[in-house]
Parts: sequence; C-alpha cells; structure tokens
Amino acid sequence: MKKLILSLLISSSFLFFFSCSKDDDNGTNPTPPEDPIVGTWISEGADVAPGLVSTLKTVRIVATFNSNKTYNVVATDSAGAQVTYSGTYSVTENAGTTIRSITLNQTQPTSVTSQGIYQVGSNGFLKYEVIQTTPAIPGFTPPTAAEGFGSTKYNNTSLGQTWVQNFVPANPKSELLVGTWVSEGANVAPGLRSTLKTKKIVATFNANNTYTVVATDSNNVNVTYSGTFTTQANSNMSIRNITLNQTTPTSVTSQGIYRVTTKDLTYEVIQTSPAISGFTAPVATEGFGSTKYNNVKLGPTWIQKFVKQ
Repeated sequence: MKKLILSLLISSSFLFFFSCSKDDDNGTNPTPPEDPIVGTWISEGADVAPGLVSTLKTVRIVATFNSNKTYNVVATDSAGAQVTYSGTYSVTENAGTTIRSITLNQTQPTSVTSQGIYQVGSNGFLKYEVIQTTPAIPGFTPPTAAEGFGSTKYNNTSLGQTWVQNFVPANPKSELLVGTWVSEGANVAPGLRSTLKTKKIVATFNANNTYTVVATDSNNVNVTYSGTFTTQANSNMSIRNITLNQTTPTSVTSQGIYRVTTKDLTYEVIQTSPAISGFTAPVATEGFGSTKYNNVKLGPTWIQKFVKQ
C-alpha cells in the first residue's frame, strides 16, 4: 500500500492536444503547440485525494511538468515535511473521450513505473488517477479511460474517489474567482453567524473586476455590498491575496486571502481601511485562520466557504 501511495504522489500528469491545420503556417509544416500540461499545478484543500489525506497527511502537492516530458512533484504533509519525486512521462489519447492514458517513469527517489488516466477540463482544471504498476502491487489494477475516474481496483473492486486527484493551475490564464458563489449553513463564517446572524451569502465576482455580495440574515433581511477587487498570486501556492474596494453601501477597503479548488472557494478577509483597532488581515504564508486580534490568531472565526453555482 505504501508503494501505491508513493506512486499517487509522483504520478500527477495531464495532457491535452489541440489540432492545427496546414493553413495556419501558409502550407508549411507548423510547429506543434506546447502541451497545456507544461507549467506548474497545485493541489490543496479539498482537491487532495482522500487516500493521501488519510494515509500520508498530505496537504499540498506542487507538480511541474516540462516540455521535454520530464516532471517534478513536491508533496508536503501536515507537519511541513516535503518529499520530491521526478522522472519522465508519456501519454496516449483514447478515441471517443477526452480522458487520456498516462505512463510515468519515476527515477527519483526510487525507480518505479505508474499508469493511469487524466483529463483536462474546459475550465483548465486537471484531474488524474494513477497507481504503481512496476513493480506490481498485488491485487491492484490501474484505472482505465473506458471506466473513468474512480476505476482503480483492489481485488476487482473499484475504489471510487479514494485516489482521484485534482489540480488547479498555479498561473491560471483567467481569474478562477470569477463566477457566482453561495455560502449557507455551516459554510458561513462563525463570526458572521454570531454577530450579524448571517445565514446565506451570494457573492458574484466579474471578469471586469467588479463584485456584488448579497448577505441574508436569519430574518431574511438582505444587504448588498458592491465595489471592485484586485488579486495577487503567491509563488507555489494556490492561496492568493485579494483587496476589495467597496463603494456600496459605504466606502471601505478589505484585504485577505482566498483559494479556489475544483470543488469550492475558501475566503477570509477583514476591513483594513478605515482600520479596525487591534485587527490585522490574514496572510497567505500563515494560511487560513491567520486573521489576528491584538496579535492573536482567530482561527476559523472569519473563514468563509463557498460553492460555485
């Protein structure tokens, strides 16, 4: 089982080819487009495979894929310990599906071969599932494109989502925050539930960097907030910085952090101008829960969870 886990950590690869006609290069042989997999991809939070969370306490995977078919994967556990895996990869298309097959030949820290499947969605998110095949792990068979994700088997029994891994691009081509997000029930930040009796928040972030947030309290009274926002990436992290310049109903500035996964949005901000005495905004390097009052972290008090609509 340990070998299986290691192979899942190192085997993080997705590929998507785009066709190109001869007319694109005036009848000459065109240069094939660079694989979209080339670059850096990050898996954190809800995107980490459940099997990795429960067995290796994995909290983050940063995978870099190069155009020469080499890869480098750094896995970090809950204690901050890191393991780096590297090797080469190859891919095969499957007729009638966008799910591709992949073979990874790991050379560091040990030599193993892993096989499985991956897919690049139209939203640019990556999904993959692989297991070690050489040396073989008794009882295990790799997933196949025909059966889809969740088809890794042990003694012919499918293991479902246990080893399905998801990634978002470290440098997305478009802002992943754009869209409409809803937070209800336990997903609403405890601080908002206790102070404003908030029961629901609908937040819409637009591609032109404007936003609208509608908050509903336990008496079904709505308050609408709107303004503009800017974001900033942090190296090798899916947690990004955000600044919101609210114009309605009052003019204030808020700052904080957020993370978009393939499943949800985690969000934590506080007002910074006019400043609230004693409070400091959360920072990416300290993670969610790092909003402070008189230098004491407030934990989950102001952490907000959203689901995309």
